[in-house]
Amino acid sequence: MSSAPSSPHLARGFAADPFASFTLPSEHYVDSGLFEQEMQLIFCKTWQYVCHVSALAQVGDYYVRDLGRQSALVVKDQDGAFKAFHNVCQHRAHRLVEGRGHVPGLLTCPYHAWAYNTQGQLISARKSEHVKNFSTAQVQLAPIRLEVFCGFIFINFDSHCASMQTLLPGLEDSIRAFAPAPERLVHAYSKDYSVQSNWKVSVENYSECYHCPMCHPTLSMATLDLKSYHVAIHEHYHAHVSHDSGENQGYTMKQTSAQSRQFGAWYLWPNFCLEVYPGGYMNVLHHIPLAVDHTVQVVEWFCEAATPTREEQEVIDFVAVIREEDVPLCASVQRGLSSDGYQQGRFIVDPGLGANSEHAVHDIQKKTRAALGLLLAEDR
Repeated sequence: MSSAPSSPHLARGFAADPFASFTLPSEHYVDSGLFEQEMQLIFCKTWQYVCHVSALAQVGDYYVRDLGRQSALVVKDQDGAFKAFHNVCQHRAHRLVEGRGHVPGLLTCPYHAWAYNTQGQLISARKSEHVKNFSTAQVQLAPIRLEVFCGFIFINFDSHCASMQTLLPGLEDSIRAFAPAPERLVHAYSKDYSVQSNWKVSVENYSECYHCPMCHPTLSMATLDLKSYHVAIHEHYHAHVSHDSGENQGYTMKQTSAQSRQFGAWYLWPNFCLEVYPGGYMNVLHHIPLAVDHTVQVVEWFCEAATPTREEQEVIDFVAVIREEDVPLCASVQRGLSSDGYQQGRFIVDPGLGANSEHAVHDIQKKTRAALGLLLAEDR
Protein backbone atom coordinates (compact mmCIF):
# COMPACT_ATOMS: atom_id res chain seq x y z
CA MET A 1 0.00 0.00 0.00
CA SER A 2 1.24 3.48 -0.86
CA SER A 3 1.95 5.97 1.88
CA ALA A 4 -0.22 9.04 2.39
CA PRO A 5 0.73 12.20 0.44
CA SER A 6 2.70 14.84 2.30
CA SER A 7 3.18 17.75 -0.13
CA PRO A 8 2.73 21.02 1.81
CA HIS A 9 0.75 22.66 -1.01
CA LEU A 10 -2.01 20.06 -0.58
CA ALA A 11 -2.75 21.53 2.86
CA ARG A 12 -2.61 25.23 2.04
CA GLY A 13 -5.42 27.51 3.10
CA PHE A 14 -7.72 24.88 4.57
CA ALA A 15 -8.89 25.58 8.13
CA ALA A 16 -11.08 23.78 10.66
CA ASP A 17 -13.40 26.80 10.74
CA PRO A 18 -15.45 26.80 7.51
CA PHE A 19 -16.01 30.57 7.85
CA ALA A 20 -12.24 31.11 7.58
CA SER A 21 -11.29 28.25 5.29
CA PHE A 22 -10.29 28.03 1.67
CA THR A 23 -11.47 24.99 -0.28
CA LEU A 24 -9.21 22.07 -1.09
CA PRO A 25 -6.65 22.87 -3.79
CA SER A 26 -7.68 21.65 -7.22
CA GLU A 27 -4.99 18.94 -7.21
CA HIS A 28 -7.28 16.87 -4.98
CA TYR A 29 -9.70 16.51 -7.88
CA VAL A 30 -7.40 16.01 -10.88
CA ASP A 31 -4.36 14.09 -9.60
CA SER A 32 -4.62 10.37 -10.40
CA GLY A 33 -2.10 9.51 -7.69
CA LEU A 34 -4.26 11.16 -5.05
CA PHE A 35 -7.27 9.31 -6.43
CA GLU A 36 -5.47 5.99 -5.92
CA GLN A 37 -4.65 7.06 -2.37
CA GLU A 38 -8.32 7.81 -1.74
CA MET A 39 -9.38 4.42 -3.04
CA GLN A 40 -7.04 2.74 -0.56
CA LEU A 41 -7.33 5.05 2.43
CA ILE A 42 -11.01 6.01 2.17
CA PHE A 43 -13.05 3.52 0.16
CA CYS A 44 -11.30 0.37 1.34
CA LYS A 45 -11.65 1.49 4.97
CA THR A 46 -15.30 2.60 5.09
CA TRP A 47 -18.66 0.87 4.88
CA GLN A 48 -19.65 0.53 1.23
CA TYR A 49 -23.18 -0.01 -0.03
CA VAL A 50 -23.89 -3.15 -2.06
CA CYS A 51 -27.66 -3.54 -2.43
CA HIS A 52 -31.00 -3.70 -0.65
CA VAL A 53 -31.94 -6.99 1.00
CA SER A 54 -34.73 -7.42 -1.57
CA ALA A 55 -32.07 -7.93 -4.26
CA LEU A 56 -31.04 -11.17 -2.54
CA ALA A 57 -34.43 -12.66 -1.78
CA GLN A 58 -33.64 -16.32 -2.54
CA VAL A 59 -30.89 -18.68 -1.41
CA GLY A 60 -28.20 -18.53 -4.08
CA ASP A 61 -28.92 -14.96 -5.17
CA TYR A 62 -25.69 -12.97 -5.49
CA TYR A 63 -24.58 -9.39 -6.12
CA VAL A 64 -21.12 -8.14 -7.12
CA ARG A 65 -19.81 -4.77 -5.97
CA ASP A 66 -16.61 -3.58 -7.64
CA LEU A 67 -14.58 -0.87 -5.95
CA GLY A 68 -11.34 0.12 -7.61
CA ARG A 69 -9.12 -2.95 -7.74
CA GLN A 70 -11.32 -4.84 -5.28
CA SER A 71 -14.40 -6.89 -6.08
CA ALA A 72 -16.84 -8.20 -3.49
CA LEU A 73 -19.34 -11.01 -3.94
CA VAL A 74 -22.38 -10.99 -1.64
CA VAL A 75 -24.55 -14.09 -1.63
CA LYS A 76 -27.49 -15.46 0.34
CA ASP A 77 -26.26 -18.78 1.72
CA GLN A 78 -28.09 -22.04 2.29
CA ASP A 79 -29.02 -20.95 5.82
CA GLY A 80 -30.60 -17.71 4.60
CA ALA A 81 -27.74 -15.52 5.85
CA PHE A 82 -25.89 -12.93 3.77
CA LYS A 83 -22.19 -13.63 3.24
CA ALA A 84 -19.53 -11.52 1.54
CA PHE A 85 -16.31 -12.74 -0.07
CA HIS A 86 -13.60 -11.41 -2.31
CA ASN A 87 -14.80 -12.22 -5.82
CA VAL A 88 -11.75 -14.24 -6.78
CA CYS A 89 -11.16 -17.97 -7.17
CA GLN A 90 -8.47 -19.38 -4.88
CA HIS A 91 -7.02 -21.47 -7.72
CA ARG A 92 -5.60 -19.04 -10.31
CA ALA A 93 -7.35 -15.77 -9.37
CA HIS A 94 -10.12 -15.67 -11.99
CA ARG A 95 -13.20 -13.67 -11.01
CA LEU A 96 -15.98 -16.01 -9.93
CA VAL A 97 -19.09 -14.13 -11.06
CA GLU A 98 -20.14 -10.85 -12.62
CA GLY A 99 -23.01 -8.44 -11.98
CA ARG A 100 -25.91 -10.01 -10.17
CA GLY A 101 -27.75 -13.29 -10.56
CA HIS A 102 -28.57 -16.65 -9.05
CA VAL A 103 -26.69 -19.92 -8.59
CA PRO A 104 -28.85 -22.99 -7.94
CA GLY A 105 -26.18 -24.75 -5.92
CA LEU A 106 -22.46 -23.99 -6.20
CA LEU A 107 -20.45 -20.94 -7.19
CA THR A 108 -18.40 -22.36 -10.04
CA CYS A 109 -15.39 -20.55 -11.45
CA PRO A 110 -15.74 -20.24 -15.25
CA TYR A 111 -11.98 -20.72 -15.76
CA HIS A 112 -11.26 -24.21 -14.39
CA ALA A 113 -14.59 -25.06 -12.71
CA TRP A 114 -13.48 -24.99 -9.10
CA ALA A 115 -16.77 -24.94 -7.20
CA TYR A 116 -17.62 -23.36 -3.84
CA ASN A 117 -20.75 -23.52 -1.73
CA THR A 118 -22.55 -20.33 -0.72
CA GLN A 119 -20.62 -20.28 2.56
CA GLY A 120 -17.36 -19.94 0.62
CA GLN A 121 -16.06 -23.48 1.16
CA LEU A 122 -14.37 -25.20 -1.79
CA ILE A 123 -16.37 -28.32 -2.64
CA SER A 124 -14.79 -29.50 -5.87
CA ALA A 125 -11.46 -29.02 -7.67
CA ARG A 126 -11.34 -30.91 -10.95
CA LYS A 127 -8.48 -33.41 -11.41
CA SER A 128 -6.93 -32.55 -8.05
CA GLU A 129 -6.72 -36.10 -6.73
CA HIS A 130 -2.98 -36.36 -7.47
CA VAL A 131 -1.99 -33.00 -5.94
CA LYS A 132 0.15 -33.53 -2.86
CA ASN A 133 -0.84 -32.02 0.50
CA PHE A 134 -4.07 -30.65 -0.92
CA SER A 135 -7.59 -30.85 0.48
CA THR A 136 -10.69 -28.98 -0.60
CA ALA A 137 -11.58 -28.67 3.09
CA GLN A 138 -8.59 -26.35 3.53
CA VAL A 139 -9.65 -23.88 0.81
CA GLN A 140 -12.08 -21.07 1.54
CA LEU A 141 -13.01 -17.88 -0.28
CA ALA A 142 -11.51 -14.84 1.44
CA PRO A 143 -14.27 -13.32 3.63
CA ILE A 144 -15.28 -9.65 3.81
CA ARG A 145 -17.14 -7.98 6.67
CA LEU A 146 -20.84 -7.47 6.04
CA GLU A 147 -23.59 -5.65 7.92
CA VAL A 148 -27.25 -4.96 7.22
CA PHE A 149 -28.37 -1.45 8.15
CA CYS A 150 -32.04 -0.44 7.75
CA GLY A 151 -32.50 -3.12 5.11
CA PHE A 152 -29.39 -2.15 3.13
CA ILE A 153 -26.36 -4.43 2.79
CA PHE A 154 -22.94 -2.88 3.35
CA ILE A 155 -19.44 -4.36 3.21
CA ASN A 156 -16.10 -3.21 4.58
CA PHE A 157 -12.70 -4.37 3.34
CA ASP A 158 -11.16 -3.20 6.63
CA SER A 159 -11.53 -5.96 9.22
CA HIS A 160 -10.76 -3.49 12.03
CA CYS A 161 -13.39 -0.87 11.24
CA ALA A 162 -16.06 -0.19 13.87
CA SER A 163 -19.59 -1.42 13.22
CA MET A 164 -22.14 0.82 11.52
CA GLN A 165 -24.24 0.99 14.68
CA THR A 166 -21.18 2.22 16.58
CA LEU A 167 -20.25 4.79 13.93
CA LEU A 168 -23.81 6.02 13.32
CA PRO A 169 -25.52 6.34 16.73
CA GLY A 170 -29.14 7.41 16.47
CA LEU A 171 -29.21 7.33 12.68
CA GLU A 172 -31.39 4.25 12.35
CA ASP A 173 -34.10 5.83 14.54
CA SER A 174 -33.95 9.01 12.45
CA ILE A 175 -34.38 7.09 9.21
CA ARG A 176 -37.23 4.98 10.57
CA ALA A 177 -39.09 8.12 11.63
CA PHE A 178 -39.42 8.84 7.90
CA ALA A 179 -39.52 5.24 6.60
CA PRO A 180 -40.66 2.90 9.41
CA ALA A 181 -39.82 -0.39 7.68
CA PRO A 182 -37.32 0.14 4.84
CA GLU A 183 -36.32 -3.53 4.92
CA ARG A 184 -39.85 -4.50 3.82
CA LEU A 185 -39.69 -2.39 0.67
CA VAL A 186 -38.45 -3.81 -2.63
CA HIS A 187 -36.31 -2.48 -5.43
CA ALA A 188 -38.64 -0.94 -8.02
CA TYR A 189 -36.54 1.27 -10.30
CA SER A 190 -32.92 2.17 -10.97
CA LYS A 191 -30.92 4.33 -13.32
CA ASP A 192 -27.20 5.02 -13.73
CA TYR A 193 -25.84 8.47 -14.52
CA SER A 194 -22.32 8.70 -15.93
CA VAL A 195 -20.76 11.83 -14.45
CA GLN A 196 -17.50 13.16 -15.87
CA SER A 197 -16.15 14.37 -12.55
CA ASN A 198 -14.23 13.35 -9.48
CA TRP A 199 -16.32 11.59 -6.82
CA LYS A 200 -15.86 14.52 -4.43
CA VAL A 201 -17.38 16.93 -6.95
CA SER A 202 -20.39 14.61 -7.11
CA VAL A 203 -20.93 14.29 -3.35
CA GLU A 204 -20.13 17.95 -2.68
CA ASN A 205 -22.70 19.02 -5.25
CA TYR A 206 -25.23 16.84 -3.42
CA SER A 207 -24.29 18.32 -0.04
CA GLU A 208 -25.30 21.95 -0.58
CA CYS A 209 -28.36 23.71 -1.93
CA TYR A 210 -26.68 27.07 -2.48
CA HIS A 211 -26.94 26.28 -6.21
CA CYS A 212 -30.56 25.06 -6.09
CA PRO A 213 -32.45 28.29 -6.93
CA MET A 214 -30.40 28.76 -10.09
CA CYS A 215 -29.98 25.15 -11.18
CA HIS A 216 -32.94 23.19 -9.77
CA PRO A 217 -36.12 25.27 -10.16
CA THR A 218 -38.45 22.29 -9.67
CA LEU A 219 -36.67 21.31 -6.45
CA SER A 220 -36.70 24.89 -5.17
CA MET A 221 -40.26 25.79 -6.08
CA ALA A 222 -42.22 22.52 -6.21
CA THR A 223 -40.50 20.06 -3.86
CA LEU A 224 -38.80 21.60 -0.83
CA ASP A 225 -39.21 24.69 1.30
CA LEU A 226 -35.64 26.00 1.17
CA LYS A 227 -36.35 28.43 4.02
CA SER A 228 -36.69 25.43 6.34
CA TYR A 229 -33.77 23.47 4.83
CA HIS A 230 -31.12 22.50 7.38
CA VAL A 231 -28.00 20.32 7.24
CA ALA A 232 -26.68 18.89 10.51
CA ILE A 233 -23.12 17.56 10.63
CA HIS A 234 -22.38 14.37 12.56
CA GLU A 235 -19.07 12.59 12.85
CA HIS A 236 -19.74 10.03 10.12
CA TYR A 237 -22.86 11.35 8.38
CA HIS A 238 -24.87 14.45 7.49
CA ALA A 239 -28.63 14.86 7.99
CA HIS A 240 -30.67 17.04 5.60
CA VAL A 241 -34.22 18.03 6.56
CA SER A 242 -36.80 20.34 5.01
CA HIS A 243 -40.54 20.87 4.83
CA ASP A 244 -42.39 20.28 1.57
CA SER A 245 -43.58 23.05 -0.76
CA GLY A 246 -47.15 23.03 0.53
CA GLU A 247 -49.73 23.82 -2.13
CA ASN A 248 -46.96 24.10 -4.73
CA GLN A 249 -45.84 20.47 -4.33
CA GLY A 250 -45.10 19.15 -7.81
CA TYR A 251 -46.34 15.59 -7.33
CA THR A 252 -49.03 13.61 -5.53
CA MET A 253 -48.20 12.85 -1.90
CA LYS A 254 -49.34 9.97 0.27
CA GLN A 255 -49.79 10.57 3.99
CA THR A 256 -48.06 7.77 5.92
CA SER A 257 -46.55 9.32 9.05
CA ALA A 258 -45.94 12.51 10.97
CA GLN A 259 -42.98 13.13 8.66
CA SER A 260 -45.05 12.74 5.47
CA ARG A 261 -44.75 16.43 4.66
CA GLN A 262 -41.02 16.53 5.30
CA PHE A 263 -37.90 15.72 3.33
CA GLY A 264 -35.23 13.66 5.07
CA ALA A 265 -31.88 12.75 3.56
CA TRP A 266 -28.74 11.25 5.03
CA TYR A 267 -25.27 11.33 3.51
CA LEU A 268 -23.05 8.56 4.89
CA TRP A 269 -19.34 9.20 4.47
CA PRO A 270 -17.94 8.85 1.89
CA ASN A 271 -20.40 8.13 -0.97
CA PHE A 272 -23.86 6.88 0.05
CA CYS A 273 -27.05 8.95 0.22
CA LEU A 274 -30.49 7.82 1.38
CA GLU A 275 -33.47 10.09 0.75
CA VAL A 276 -37.13 10.10 1.75
CA TYR A 277 -39.09 12.69 -0.22
CA PRO A 278 -42.27 14.30 1.12
CA GLY A 279 -44.96 11.65 0.94
CA GLY A 280 -42.65 8.87 2.15
CA TYR A 281 -40.95 8.00 -1.15
CA MET A 282 -37.51 6.44 -0.57
CA ASN A 283 -34.49 6.29 -2.85
CA VAL A 284 -30.74 5.78 -2.75
CA LEU A 285 -28.12 7.86 -4.55
CA HIS A 286 -24.81 5.99 -4.65
CA HIS A 287 -21.70 7.79 -5.94
CA ILE A 288 -19.29 5.16 -7.31
CA PRO A 289 -15.75 6.36 -8.17
CA LEU A 290 -14.37 4.89 -11.40
CA ALA A 291 -11.48 7.23 -12.18
CA VAL A 292 -10.10 10.55 -11.01
CA ASP A 293 -12.53 12.30 -13.38
CA HIS A 294 -15.33 9.75 -13.72
CA THR A 295 -18.09 8.84 -11.26
CA VAL A 296 -21.28 6.85 -11.71
CA GLN A 297 -24.32 8.00 -9.77
CA VAL A 298 -26.62 5.02 -9.23
CA VAL A 299 -30.20 5.94 -8.34
CA GLU A 300 -32.44 3.24 -6.86
CA TRP A 301 -36.06 3.62 -5.73
CA PHE A 302 -37.74 1.31 -3.23
CA CYS A 303 -41.48 0.79 -3.08
CA GLU A 304 -44.01 -1.61 -1.59
CA ALA A 305 -44.10 -3.59 -4.85
CA ALA A 306 -41.58 -4.23 -7.63
CA THR A 307 -43.66 -2.18 -10.06
CA PRO A 308 -44.13 1.46 -9.01
CA THR A 309 -47.66 2.76 -8.67
CA ARG A 310 -48.73 5.71 -10.79
CA GLU A 311 -48.03 8.06 -7.88
CA GLU A 312 -44.62 6.50 -7.21
CA GLN A 313 -43.61 6.72 -10.87
CA GLU A 314 -44.68 10.36 -10.84
CA VAL A 315 -42.19 11.06 -8.03
CA ILE A 316 -39.45 9.00 -9.71
CA ASP A 317 -39.84 11.00 -12.92
CA PHE A 318 -40.04 14.27 -11.00
CA VAL A 319 -36.78 13.68 -9.11
CA ALA A 320 -35.05 12.39 -12.27
CA VAL A 321 -35.15 15.93 -13.62
CA ILE A 322 -33.01 17.06 -10.68
CA ARG A 323 -30.53 14.22 -11.20
CA GLU A 324 -30.19 15.07 -14.88
CA GLU A 325 -29.59 18.72 -14.05
CA ASP A 326 -26.70 17.77 -11.77
CA VAL A 327 -24.73 15.80 -14.38
CA PRO A 328 -23.55 18.77 -16.51
CA LEU A 329 -22.99 20.87 -13.37
CA CYS A 330 -20.48 18.35 -12.03
CA ALA A 331 -18.80 17.96 -15.42
CA SER A 332 -18.37 21.73 -15.72
CA VAL A 333 -16.82 21.96 -12.25
CA GLN A 334 -14.39 19.17 -13.13
CA ARG A 335 -13.30 21.01 -16.27
CA GLY A 336 -12.84 24.16 -14.21
CA LEU A 337 -10.73 22.34 -11.63
CA SER A 338 -8.38 21.34 -14.46
CA SER A 339 -7.97 24.94 -15.57
CA ASP A 340 -4.74 26.87 -14.99
CA GLY A 341 -7.00 29.75 -13.97
CA TYR A 342 -8.25 28.11 -10.76
CA GLN A 343 -6.47 26.84 -7.67
CA GLN A 344 -8.98 27.01 -4.81
CA GLY A 345 -11.95 29.04 -3.62
CA ARG A 346 -13.85 30.02 -0.48
CA PHE A 347 -16.88 28.53 1.26
CA ILE A 348 -20.17 30.36 1.62
CA VAL A 349 -21.41 29.51 5.12
CA ASP A 350 -24.76 30.42 6.65
CA PRO A 351 -24.68 30.68 10.47
CA GLY A 352 -28.09 28.97 10.45
CA LEU A 353 -26.62 26.02 8.49
CA GLY A 354 -29.44 26.28 5.97
CA ALA A 355 -29.84 25.92 2.23
CA ASN A 356 -27.42 28.74 1.36
CA SER A 357 -24.51 27.15 3.18
CA GLU A 358 -21.55 25.03 2.14
CA HIS A 359 -20.55 23.86 5.62
CA ALA A 360 -21.30 20.23 4.66
CA VAL A 361 -18.95 20.54 1.68
CA HIS A 362 -16.28 21.80 4.05
CA ASP A 363 -16.85 18.77 6.28
CA ILE A 364 -16.43 16.37 3.34
CA GLN A 365 -13.15 18.04 2.44
CA LYS A 366 -12.07 17.93 6.08
CA LYS A 367 -12.79 14.19 6.21
CA THR A 368 -10.86 13.69 2.97
CA ARG A 369 -7.82 15.50 4.35
CA ALA A 370 -7.96 13.52 7.57
CA ALA A 371 -8.12 10.21 5.70
CA LEU A 372 -5.10 11.22 3.64
CA GLY A 373 -3.17 12.33 6.71
CA LEU A 374 -3.22 16.01 5.69
CA LEU A 375 -4.96 17.55 8.70
CA LEU A 376 -2.59 19.85 10.54
CA ALA A 377 -2.72 20.10 14.33
CA GLU A 378 -4.40 23.52 14.20
CA ASP A 379 -7.10 22.15 11.89
CA ARG A 380 -8.34 19.49 14.29
